[in-house]
Amino acid sequence: MAGPGAGRTARPGAARRHRRATRILPALAALLLAGCTAPRIVPVPAPGIQIDAAQTTASVAGEGVELAVQGSAWRGSPWDLDDYVTPFRVSLTNGSTSPLHYEYQGFWVFDDSSFQYTALPPVEVERILRSRAEWPDRLAAISSPPPIIRRRIVTEPIWYPWAWAPYGWYDWPRYYRGVPFDDVYLRALAMGPLQPGARLEGFVYFPRLRSEARGLRLEFHHQVGDLSRVLTLSFAIARENAAP
Repeated sequence: MAGPGAGRTARPGAARRHRRATRILPALAALLLAGCTAPRIVPVPAPGIQIDAAQTTASVAGEGVELAVQGSAWRGSPWDLDDYVTPFRVSLTNGSTSPLHYEYQGFWVFDDSSFQYTALPPVEVERILRSRAEWPDRLAAISSPPPIIRRRIVTEPIWYPWAWAPYGWYDWPRYYRGVPFDDVYLRALAMGPLQPGARLEGFVYFPRLRSEARGLRLEFHHQVGDLSRVLTLSFAIARENAAP
């Protein structure tokens, strides 16, 4: 027959595993976040280009049309949007006497290897967010209507990593509950025509940049009246985890 202390023999070992988990998991979290950090996009000075260093915004004008672009500016929901696509905040001012016409296909980005990225409409951004969900729980959590996420009500094994993870790891699929795509649509740049004297601001989304890209050239193809025009801005890509 087991003695009165037999039921407590496993507790010291479990406590040690718990302490190890609480030390290891924060470091693992930092590594995962570092690996997923989106690159920082900064403007590159050039003749005819105005740079606002404080706002990391570049602007250029031609034929009465002014284009201002800011990279790494997304502060909406979902918070990790720039891990899936590349958003740019774009401001357009039509100082001409004719309507300014443009569309998503008129926004192009080329990296330093001439790889082309064409702007994505918000509905395509939503599709990318849904399709790149890594776990079934996350895919279910961003569906509509919002599902009920089932959770265990018994104590998890002490070695189960999510049991001792920092707040947010175990519950992170809940973040996607309730369709968090409103900002993607509400903050998107409205498509033309932009009337004379008018101004618009919003985000234009591009596919995720290739890991080897180090520089970008953004082209804005548009039409003023019957005349086709192009405005160009250049950017550099600063990657925090890049080798020196």
